[in-house]
Amino acid sequence: HLDDRLLPVDEDGEEDELGADGRIHFAKDKLYGRDEELAKCQELFDANESPAVVFLSGYSGSGKSRMVEEFVHLNSSTMKDDKSGRRPPILFLRSKSDSADGNVPFSSIGGLFDNIDKSASVEFMDMRDVIQETLGTDARLLLKVFPKLETFLNNDSMKRPSMRASFSSGSDSASISSSVVLSSGKQKDTKKRLMLALQFFFRTLSSRSKRPLVLFLDDLQWVDGLSMELIQSILTDNMIPNLFFFGGYRSNEVGEDHILTKSLQDIMDKRDEKGLNGDICIELKDLRQEAVGQFIADSLRLSYDEALPLTNAIFTKTFGNPFFTRQALEHLVRKNALYYDNITFRWDWNLQEKELKELISDDLLELVKAKIKHLDPKLQEVMMTAACTRTTFDAETILVLLHPKFLRQSQALFGAKPSEEEYEEEKMSLIDLLNQAVVEGLLIQPQVIKRRKSVRYSIGAVQSNEATGEEYAFAHDKIQETARSLICDGDEFEFLERVGNILQQRAQCPLFGEDWMFFTACEHLNRVSVQYKTVPIEKEEEKKPDYLEKEKQFRQAILNLRAAELSIDLLAFPAALDFCEHGIGYLPTDDEELWSEKYKDTALNLFSIAAQAKYGVGDNIAAERYCNYVIGQRKGDNPKVTVEEALPTLQVYLDIISDRGEKETALFLCLDILSDFGVKLPTNRRMLRAKVWWTLKQIRGRYLPTEESVQNMPQVMDPQVSDQMELMQLAGTLAFSADKTYLYMLLCCESVKNIFVHGLTDTSAASIASFANILMHFYNDFKTSPQLAELAILIADRQQSKFNETQPLNTANHNVLGWVRPISSTLKYHQRAYESGIASGNVNGGMVGKLFCVQAQLFCCSITLPELEGKFREGVAEMRKMNQEFMAGCACIVWQVVLNLIG
Repeated sequence: HLDDRLLPVDEDGEEDELGADGRIHFAKDKLYGRDEELAKCQELFDANESPAVVFLSGYSGSGKSRMVEEFVHLNSSTMKDDKSGRRPPILFLRSKSDSADGNVPFSSIGGLFDNIDKSASVEFMDMRDVIQETLGTDARLLLKVFPKLETFLNNDSMKRPSMRASFSSGSDSASISSSVVLSSGKQKDTKKRLMLALQFFFRTLSSRSKRPLVLFLDDLQWVDGLSMELIQSILTDNMIPNLFFFGGYRSNEVGEDHILTKSLQDIMDKRDEKGLNGDICIELKDLRQEAVGQFIADSLRLSYDEALPLTNAIFTKTFGNPFFTRQALEHLVRKNALYYDNITFRWDWNLQEKELKELISDDLLELVKAKIKHLDPKLQEVMMTAACTRTTFDAETILVLLHPKFLRQSQALFGAKPSEEEYEEEKMSLIDLLNQAVVEGLLIQPQVIKRRKSVRYSIGAVQSNEATGEEYAFAHDKIQETARSLICDGDEFEFLERVGNILQQRAQCPLFGEDWMFFTACEHLNRVSVQYKTVPIEKEEEKKPDYLEKEKQFRQAILNLRAAELSIDLLAFPAALDFCEHGIGYLPTDDEELWSEKYKDTALNLFSIAAQAKYGVGDNIAAERYCNYVIGQRKGDNPKVTVEEALPTLQVYLDIISDRGEKETALFLCLDILSDFGVKLPTNRRMLRAKVWWTLKQIRGRYLPTEESVQNMPQVMDPQVSDQMELMQLAGTLAFSADKTYLYMLLCCESVKNIFVHGLTDTSAASIASFANILMHFYNDFKTSPQLAELAILIADRQQSKFNETQPLNTANHNVLGWVRPISSTLKYHQRAYESGIASGNVNGGMVGKLFCVQAQLFCCSITLPELEGKFREGVAEMRKMNQEFMAGCACIVWQVVLNLIG
């Protein structure tokens, strides 16, 4: 049912319309039986409701994709405006979920920008400055989800952070830097930032594009959780104009407990709350017999009445399903029941209607299976191999799956490197087979894509742009399912194990490796491992069963660790947890062996990511259980884990106990960790005061940062030093919350000292702003503190981190600069803190900025009391909407104080 405009033409550039080549050339210029549904969509499109939403449901093969393509085709060729008489063509972006990608984060929307035409690329480049200005360094988060956008949004500050570059190609190294956890703060906050960055991107795309934006996401019955969250946020956002959304899914595979069912209801409810109109759900039922008959007649170049016996036979078997109607026609051709008569130059048949029915199986999938079995055995193997990857694949990957000797890493395994001639010969042979499948209607080839180094990331530095790969896709997911089912039951797990092992090696190729290969390899090998464990072991095999070898199990654990790392990087907590649990299951169960030198790094990272994932989904009890297990390895006379090794897990544990309100417990744990790092802080109040005085004297004499010194300061690259500095900043925040004044002062002083010695981190601006606050309000230094406050703002500007700049902007302006300058001069900085907090997901920091902004307006002579009251009411309403009741209460108290003062 896919758009036949993608199908190949003959060498002369025109199709053989009559079918003298023995193949049916299906009618493609008309959409049959969907006039009513198309009219509903057109009416909604013309109403200019935005964002408009259409959910298409129906059985597999009912023509959902074909209907959307026809809608886009019609509107691209007929759209007009008032001035020039024509409007630009639709900007059409599409992606689809894959049953094999259920654990791949953002897999359902990740393909939206895989094939962008040149006219659209200009629009993306125009958006680059706006995105960079609004999101700052958070703009890099976009490239995690849509790596192919880097070609159009290319900017040094927007380089995609590649987690996979940290992986070693060797199987014995699985160490992950602890800075992965600490550098991004709380995982929940980072997820919020990612979602807001994506939402802002679609706002910008729809508002700045001169063309109507049509998004089509197909096969949502396989949607992943993160994609669904993003879809919900886009479709319920009244600030996204010019958007028309299509979502397709199989109604027979979506039950009441399905994630899509609840999400659809949530979308409709939220749209109703916001007063958004323009959402419809359309169920595509099977075509009526008249539409099927007209389609068959047009395809065979016959009249409706001439094709009626054939129509009756096929309709009683397929019930009007467009996809299976085609398969039934092709099946009759293979059986020679339907043939092209070279004498009369027309399609014909000699059997009666009843005999035609008997030739068509009741099991419609058997028609597809029979078609594949009818192919050359080599092509069958290609189809089965491709079915174990994903819906869209490239010829190069299938080649190495069929012939592992062409893997770049395989030279050590397979001996001499294959010759270029042999490689080219095998590749051309494979492409011939794939093109044959295209002719048979089993595959389509959307376009040949040149792979560029700017859009490819893998394990290792990518330094080549020489690679080109032909991409193919299954014409229908039922074809992929059927090809997969052809793998013999007895050989299935052996087949999957071979594909999984080769994909794992392929994923590590610097030029061709892709993230989905890790996920797919993990899925296959985990399934194989589970199956093998349930198979009874024969006595003669008990001595040395291959699937229980420890080295093999260890490699499986490392592979799952890598997949978990990629998942947690995209904040896909359920997927990361699933991979971690599989990985932990492959490790030794004996504690002594588990924490030995060989397994320790892998175990630490798996438990750490599992704790982050549990914390991310809100299961703090399970997360704490993982943390306690790792922390327990630090105790005793012979600790198995050092504080540096356990730091990522300790950070998660700090977040958990802080969320419970145990600020003092979290503070003393921070101090304990800093003590292990060699930072000894006194606990006695008298000693604290003395230490603060001495450290402050040191800073004023040797370590006081200046604008000149900050300009030359490097960014801290050592993960251990960075972790220590960020822990010290966190400890200072906790000390302030726990009313430990002198401890807070000492930690701020030590933080500034470390900045001068080591360099800058993401929290340096906040540390200097806090230090300026201490100098002004504890030591009455009205000369140095404003200079330091300005320096904190300068550092925040330099680092361009919207999430981290809210605290220094609020502290520097409200607590320091507001005391020595006109308060009205701080308004723009508080407004900036508010906007940065909202844009980056730092809602608490943003609302503090909002509160300070409203307070500062109290001292503006140009504002009247009713206007001021309106701003306070507006601010309080927004704070409550953001669940910031404490901030709302503070604003109410300030307003009441104002009313009391003026009587």
